[in-house]
Amino acid sequence: MLMGERSSEGMSALLPGRLAVFNGCLGLESQDVDAAHVVVWPHGTEVVDEDPLTISIPDDGEYAVGDELQLGGGESPLAEPGGIDAKAECPGAAIWLGSN
Repeated sequence: MLMGERSSEGMSALLPGRLAVFNGCLGLESQDVDAAHVVVWPHGTEVVDEDPLTISIPDDGEYAVGDELQLGGGESPLAEPGGIDAKAECPGAAIWLGSN
């Protein structure tokens, strides 16, 4: 799971989708934009269970793979969004920089 740095700033778009794993990277599969995004999760997001993979997003709640959710943030054109080399970790993926 990719997690961003602590920040009080963030993009304000909203990405609805289903929590999914793509080539070992955790992200959202969205029917609204007909795309999948690997997510750089907001700082403080943690894995709370491995089977099924379940994460806890600060001030938002817990979600398991397959659950629908909406995540604030925006698509990142940066090579290293949130200080993470997401392009190297998840090659070819669209990157969503999540915000709380």
